Amino acid sequence: MVGISEKEVLEHLEHIKTALHGRLVVTPSRCLECGFSFQKRERVKKPGRCPVCRSERIVDPAFTVEAGG
Repeated sequence: MVGISEKEVLEHLEHIKTALHGRLVVTPSRCLECGFSFQKRERVKKPGRCPVCRSERIVDPAFTVEAGG
């Protein structure tokens, strides 16, 4: 949609996360098989496999920016 690869977007998100000083809100990835939520994950990239059930059916994380004040 923006004309760059997913890998490039992820690299930019890392920089945005730093620049926004904690205002980038990450809705964590979740396993569709067992429901495990990757709450403590720091990386912005989607995990490859669930550590609980080993499924690869993982929902991508979502990103929003909190309004600053």
